[in-house]
Amino acid sequence: NLNQQSTVDRNFNPAQRFSLAGEGGRPIYVSETSIVPTTGAIASQDTRRSQRYARVSELLSDLRSESYQATINVSPMRFSTGFSWNAWYTYQYVREQFRGFGSTVGNPLEVEWGKAAASPHQIGYNLGYNFFDFLRVSWFGQFRSGTPYTPMVASDINGDGYANDRAFIFSPSAGGDTAVVNGMQALLASGSKSARECLSKQLGQLAGRFSCTGPWTSTATMSFSFNPIKVRMPQRASLTFQLSNPLAAADLLLHGSNNTRGWGQTPFQDPSLLYVKGFDAASQRYVYDVNRRFGSTNPAFTPFRSPVTLTAMVRVDVGPTRERQMLTQQLDRGRRTEGTKMPEMMLRAFFGNGGIPNPLAAILRDQDTLHLTSAQADSVATLNRQYIIKLEGIWGPIVKEFTALPDTYDHDEIYHRYIVARRQTVDILRDLAPSVKGLLTAAQVRQLPSFIASYLDTRYLASIRSGTAGLATGGGPAFMPGGGDVFVGAGGGGGAVTRVEIRSP
Repeated sequence: NLNQQSTVDRNFNPAQRFSLAGEGGRPIYVSETSIVPTTGAIASQDTRRSQRYARVSELLSDLRSESYQATINVSPMRFSTGFSWNAWYTYQYVREQFRGFGSTVGNPLEVEWGKAAASPHQIGYNLGYNFFDFLRVSWFGQFRSGTPYTPMVASDINGDGYANDRAFIFSPSAGGDTAVVNGMQALLASGSKSARECLSKQLGQLAGRFSCTGPWTSTATMSFSFNPIKVRMPQRASLTFQLSNPLAAADLLLHGSNNTRGWGQTPFQDPSLLYVKGFDAASQRYVYDVNRRFGSTNPAFTPFRSPVTLTAMVRVDVGPTRERQMLTQQLDRGRRTEGTKMPEMMLRAFFGNGGIPNPLAAILRDQDTLHLTSAQADSVATLNRQYIIKLEGIWGPIVKEFTALPDTYDHDEIYHRYIVARRQTVDILRDLAPSVKGLLTAAQVRQLPSFIASYLDTRYLASIRSGTAGLATGGGPAFMPGGGDVFVGAGGGGGAVTRVEIRSP
């Protein structure tokens, strides 16, 4: 990833004035007299090239980063009319260049390599179940490993004018300031798990950038889609309820609003390990307080929460059907629009099957994969010939009629002829489907790709008999009367949407 962004303060003077021996030799760019002893606040004029300006920031794109990612996806080979699922795991690693104006223990002008604030592990899953061909319930969930964060000092201590200083991890066994020793002992004993693990590995050192990692998080979304036919709605309409963050809803129901456990929330860890209380010029060291809530993920201290949202969506496809759009576009070419009229061979390729793929031909192509016996292959081939002959009887005359259309023709009449023929095609395939499935063993049926299996499912065929309009209005996944993993892509046409949201407090 080239030309990555960074910021440089062009008015920063990198001349080191002294160093903090008790913090691994951290360089300080202001003199002791520029640090207020009672508060540790810094007057940063020592680090300004020109005293007339404070920061003079230049935005650059001279850095780079490297990203690596691998994904494993698992899904069933068997087509199911009721239950569908799939799951995946993704590992990613990102390392990047950075300047110290964002995070430093040395000269903020220097460019270093380090890992980025990306969660390396992600696990996702989809579950769907079709209840009685009436209600489709879907659940999408994801587990994500903790986000990296950096132990920081809550204010500027090196004098560059930025609160970008990584903390020194004081070891309680090394002695020193009593307040710091007691604070680190308490944090190592009772702090969050991620904080204890991170700090114990870096005792007596300057903290590494993104050296701490937060806990795993889980998010989910739940949806309920009703079969429009069963709820007496037009096929071109759909009714869906979507519940965002159902885990947080369960948390509220089980534990109450005053005792939530943070389910479904993304925690924001407090990265401030040290607060500056003052400065001892004689010993050239800062006086600190340890933040006992460093790395805490307590939801009571989380400023941002993902709400529980219930959204009701009624979608109505009010535009031309997908099939009508394609038919009109092809037949108008060279007649009402520019271009060359399509010859009979091309029209036959486009409309010779009513837009319904031939699953029998697909099974014959995959007969080696399906391990069809000779008897099975011959039987499927016989049914396929019968199907093709009947298709020719339906579509042959229509294609010839389409070829001979004049420049001005009745769109409604031609589409009516097309849709009647499409219904006849689906009816033929619906009658053949049980015979085809009866020829295959249970193991062979499980091996059928979902795309092929869906066109052997009589309920799915019934849902597309008059076209696919309304099955995926608005770009979402279709309600599949037959269930399974088949999705119909969104088509043309407008949409009227009624949206109602009910939010939790």
